[in-house]
Amino acid sequence: MTKPEISVFIPVYKESFLLPDILSTLITQDVKKEIFVIIDEPTEFSLTVINEFKEKVKFIVNNKRVGKVNALNNVVKQSSGEILLFLDADIEIKDSAFLKKIEEELKDADILDIKKEVVKDSFLAKMAYYEYVGINMGAWMLSKFLKKCPSVNGSAFAIKRDTFESLGGFRRVIVEDVDLATRAFINGAIFKYSENVKVYNHVHSSFKNWLIQRKRWSVGTALWFKEWYKPLLKTVFKTPQIIIPALFFLFPSLLLFLLSIFAENLWAYKLVSLVFLFFAVKVNAAFPFLIFIMLSIDFIRKPILSMLSFFIFSLIFYALSKKLGFTFKIHEFFIYYFIYSPLNLFITINGIIRVFIFNKKDTQDWKV
Repeated sequence: MTKPEISVFIPVYKESFLLPDILSTLITQDVKKEIFVIIDEPTEFSLTVINEFKEKVKFIVNNKRVGKVNALNNVVKQSSGEILLFLDADIEIKDSAFLKKIEEELKDADILDIKKEVVKDSFLAKMAYYEYVGINMGAWMLSKFLKKCPSVNGSAFAIKRDTFESLGGFRRVIVEDVDLATRAFINGAIFKYSENVKVYNHVHSSFKNWLIQRKRWSVGTALWFKEWYKPLLKTVFKTPQIIIPALFFLFPSLLLFLLSIFAENLWAYKLVSLVFLFFAVKVNAAFPFLIFIMLSIDFIRKPILSMLSFFIFSLIFYALSKKLGFTFKIHEFFIYYFIYSPLNLFITINGIIRVFIFNKKDTQDWKV
């Protein structure tokens, strides 16, 4: 039997209604491959999918919860492809040359982050769309200028087998994908972001489920940072012109947060205040009017700075969205920038507080 070039792994918890389409697309691709689907606690629907594709796909079925990390590490040992492709079960693949392109992209890299575009099928999806655009922008920038990245979006990425094995596979942490990428980063693996290979992501439309997911991610991210902050900060100090913009792409509302803290200390505002105070003292007749202007400036300066930051980020997101092949609608981005992104940042900060101050270590999740 011919040795496969790519081993594909798709973990599923209970069921995925997108799985049949994913498998139908993959099995027709003209590449030497093997496809593994690992299902914890399968439902009747999953059993139907197994029966339909069992001739061309290798299914590993666990009647009790094994966990994503354990399941993937175990099945990788059963595979033989030189390229390991990890896919979530909530994506869509519409490219008939998907696997072939991944092969080409990994010829000059060790780990490949695949372009992700959110399907806008709900309000939350429309907001997450710009969040994922920011993630793509950060990955693109780090790939282009550093060829290294301490993070990867685990819903679709590929890694060479020898790199994966040298790192010891996944570890039992909440953000196992980011953790793997960080260890690859520290060990000097060549990172690449692919503009030519894309998957379509489906995200939560229920705010309750979204909130549960984000709380878990926030704790996982905080635990990740607590473990790896030294090499991460070292990279920030060495290349702040690359790392800091990438961070702002992920959390654009971080600028709003900083403005709210430091707006009073802006030298320009102090200079204007001194000028008005000088005229207020010198021109007695105009004193009430000038004081009124000063108070007005004080009242509106933060909204003005906020809107200015919004337009700056709008221009950046518009330009890079066009560069990377994403759409951009300013009214959607307005809501994302002033509501969704601050909420996401707040949840992340909450996770950091829970880990660093209250020593939160709960990793009870099927993924772990």
